[in-house]
Amino acid sequence: MIDLRAVQKQVIEPNGASRTLFRSVDFSLGHHEKSVSLAGRSGSGKSSLLRILAGLDTQYSGEYYFDGQKVERSISVMAKLRRKHIGYVTQHYDLLRDRNVLANVIFAQPKHPNLVAEASKCLEMVGLSGFERKKSSRLSGGEAQRVAIARAIVKRPDVILADEPTGALDEATEDSILELFGHLQDQGTKFIIATHSKKVMGSCDRALELVDQCLEPVDATVF
Repeated sequence: MIDLRAVQKQVIEPNGASRTLFRSVDFSLGHHEKSVSLAGRSGSGKSSLLRILAGLDTQYSGEYYFDGQKVERSISVMAKLRRKHIGYVTQHYDLLRDRNVLANVIFAQPKHPNLVAEASKCLEMVGLSGFERKKSSRLSGGEAQRVAIARAIVKRPDVILADEPTGALDEATEDSILELFGHLQDQGTKFIIATHSKKVMGSCDRALELVDQCLEPVDATVF
């Protein structure tokens, strides 16, 4: 469904030096796969790769394909792709702190008559039933993480990109979120998950690791 071919990217460090982040990286999420995990040490580029997949970063060389069609690397084209097909859970939640939980879940979503009801249903799915009117500034880290997940799933995207989606959650809540992800996968939503969690990696169909600017397969049977 999603293919990156020969992606190369350089970043500028705080000291002004240039560093190669990816060196001819190939990535694919096949139609037969439900989920792929991305591992790697801090700074290896997991979040950067997700931003490229989400169309939020177009400053790289290489090719992007969605459903077999080459996608132009422009802000407007990638934004359209994201609106129609891709949900994105960022590592730092990116909630609007001056708005309540419901407003955050429905923010920038395509308007339809059942949007509020659907948003409430998604909040219930992530264990936050009754939180609609609570200000996002008053949420704990784990609650904010679950609001971000509800916001990503409310439009029922084809693919969800999740950056450390269980990083702020306790073990029991992590288990419930992974169960939700499995349920959504059974309904046809695919997941690409950047994570340090071996439990999350073990729950995915395939595990990859960013090593020395390249993607390498990981033996998921070790988790």
